[in-house]
Amino acid sequence: MAINILLVEDSPTELEFLKKGLEDNGFVVETATNGSEAYNKLYIFTPDVVVSDIIMPGIDGYQLCRIIKNDEETKRIPVILLTASEKKIDAFWGKKAGAQLFLAKSIDINDLAANIHATVRRYPINQEYKFNLATIAGTIDSVQYKSNAILNDLLMKSTFSNEFRNLNDFLNYERILVEKLFYLLSSFVEYSIAGIYFASPDSFAENIMYIDTLGKNISKSLLSDICYDFSRKMEEQKHTETFKFEVVKMLLGKELDYNFSDFSSKIIIPLVFDKKLLGGICFYSRKKIDYSSFRYFDIMISELLALFKTKYQYTEKEFMSVLDGLTGLYNRRQFEIGLEQEFNRTKRHPADFSLAILDIDYFKKVNDTYGHQYGDYVLQMVASLMKQCFRKTDLLYRYGGEELVMIMPETNIDGALVPVQRLRNTIEEYNFEYNDIKTKITVSIGLTMNYQDFSTSADLLKSADGALYQAKERGRNRVVMHGK
Repeated sequence: MAINILLVEDSPTELEFLKKGLEDNGFVVETATNGSEAYNKLYIFTPDVVVSDIIMPGIDGYQLCRIIKNDEETKRIPVILLTASEKKIDAFWGKKAGAQLFLAKSIDINDLAANIHATVRRYPINQEYKFNLATIAGTIDSVQYKSNAILNDLLMKSTFSNEFRNLNDFLNYERILVEKLFYLLSSFVEYSIAGIYFASPDSFAENIMYIDTLGKNISKSLLSDICYDFSRKMEEQKHTETFKFEVVKMLLGKELDYNFSDFSSKIIIPLVFDKKLLGGICFYSRKKIDYSSFRYFDIMISELLALFKTKYQYTEKEFMSVLDGLTGLYNRRQFEIGLEQEFNRTKRHPADFSLAILDIDYFKKVNDTYGHQYGDYVLQMVASLMKQCFRKTDLLYRYGGEELVMIMPETNIDGALVPVQRLRNTIEEYNFEYNDIKTKITVSIGLTMNYQDFSTSADLLKSADGALYQAKERGRNRVVMHGK
């Protein structure tokens, strides 16, 4: 069966030359001299392929291609664009317009014919498709209407995307970022309650789910149900941390008298990149809503993913600057800052906090016997065991060398002794093995707290160091409390 070509060219000479050459190659050719005429003939002639010049008055080749590709009824028809220009930017715009091929007008007619055959084989149009096109020929909108609709759609998509990208200015101010994101989402998404969660690269960071109630007051039980529902979805992405929620734009007033079961629609969207959970967003509504049918749903998800990815990378960069690269604990500089802050806080608002310094027993011997790689492995494993033995609210640091430090807020020395002894026992019982080399490791720990007679954080640190010295002097593999 012969292949039908709709040939679009505004130059009569060029049009006649191409028409004759293509007919000599066995094609059936229908012609049009501008984009508007070509668009109408799509439905009447039902071509297998459109071959169009780019530079034409009125609707040019790019615009014609875009109209064809944005119309549900014609988008399967392949388009080949011809141009006298061979600049890369022209090829770029040709691809962006949706063309299957972008060829120079100077191409040999036989080579053009070969390219047409290859294109039609790759993008075949069946007879049923052509029949459906022909049946709606009398009901098609004008090309100008289609063009305006496409331009308006592109403008709306561009504006929509820019609104999200403008939020990048607030990456350093999470609360402001959240409020502006809620404001944007509420301007085009129907919901009764929405939630946002930003994941953190810091495994000790609190997981906060921000809630937007559109200014309404709702019960704690409903908030708890939403948080539970949301966190279950996050857990499916292997993120099993416990969430706490913070309410944004919550106003005082009478609580709304509905329950979680009253929501008719919901959608929970984990935002994942490279198998890493960046965060998530959710919408709950008492109305029946198909959120996935929202006109710009895919663009919204794409822009949210880009925003959350940038936010995560920004947080990660900040986080990595305060970490020890080997152990993943906070570094010494952060310890000095953290200790001073905690010491000053408890001076202003009297409260207990405890400090422990851990030293790996005979660590130099481990390095000398098994090598520094083994020593690094031991440090990493001890740090990992520390994370398992302490609360999320406790702060863990690498002080230097084989010394690790723990700050335990709101904890007196007797309360701190429990996790510290647990850590010592856990390390003693752990089987360290690296490169088929097995060994046992013990640690000595000095423990103190912010006693009233310490006037500076340096005094507190000195007391912990003194307790650590006593632990070593008394035979190692033990915890010694300051003054005992």
